[in-house]
Amino acid sequence: MTDSSETPPQTLRALIQHAAEQLLAVQGAEDLDEARLEVELLYGRAADLDRVHVIAAGGHPADPATREAFQQLLIRRLAHEPLAYILGQREFYGLMFQVGPGALIPRPETETLVEAAIEAIREHPRHQRLVRVADIGTGSGAIAISVARHAPAAKMFAVDQSTEALEWAGNNRKRLGPIDRVILLTGDMLEPLTEPLDIVLANLPYVPTEEYEALPDEIRAHEPELAVDGGDDGLDLYRRFAAQLPAHLVDDAYAILIEIGAGQAPFAEDILLEALGHPQNATVTAHRDLRGIRRIIEVRVGY
Repeated sequence: MTDSSETPPQTLRALIQHAAEQLLAVQGAEDLDEARLEVELLYGRAADLDRVHVIAAGGHPADPATREAFQQLLIRRLAHEPLAYILGQREFYGLMFQVGPGALIPRPETETLVEAAIEAIREHPRHQRLVRVADIGTGSGAIAISVARHAPAAKMFAVDQSTEALEWAGNNRKRLGPIDRVILLTGDMLEPLTEPLDIVLANLPYVPTEEYEALPDEIRAHEPELAVDGGDDGLDLYRRFAAQLPAHLVDDAYAILIEIGAGQAPFAEDILLEALGHPQNATVTAHRDLRGIRRIIEVRVGY
């Protein structure tokens, strides 16, 4: 926090620099440039300006009212509240999603799941007609909406047990569409689904409990625990998910795609194949994220 006895920086550029140094010290940001980026976004929110205009105005004095609003936002960030919650939004797969308490903040690595899902839909034997796809644990709706916008053949069922998360998904569906091809459902994983599914996507909690306890306060104190903690080995919910799969899949051609953590690929593959009865015509692919981690396990049958 700022010391009221200090002389406040006179120009916006100096104010940004001073706030970035505070954030770097308190928040443990990776470098000053990253901290400055966050501060510029916070000031932009306070001033209702995009980042380009914040930078362009750097040589001018900061408006007193805007400065005060900015300081309030900065205090929240210094208290470890996630930047996405303060801004109320996070970009994901080229779209701006509204996010807030009760919904997991979309991560860049999950874009790998979206890309793999779009490819699975396009290569499905029924891609010229209708492909029924479920997104289990939809949260803010980032996966379901992104896939639906890029795959016109997909009819998406977005499922979450949290009504609070589904409120965010509903807001995003209304803003981004397509409303007619993204159906929101409340319930435990696949249980509320009544139509047989061609493709099932899931980004369930996969952080082992021991690792969850060591996560930064920014995650543990703000993002929903039920969207992060995956049990002893991180795969508890995927076992429940896999057990539900056989009753909800079509008989001929289907695909399952799940997001996992580092080192979990062989175990997740075994869980899926065992639940599916080790089909002879199954193919398994591990998709790596930008860091080279095997992030997505995809099982295709009948393609």
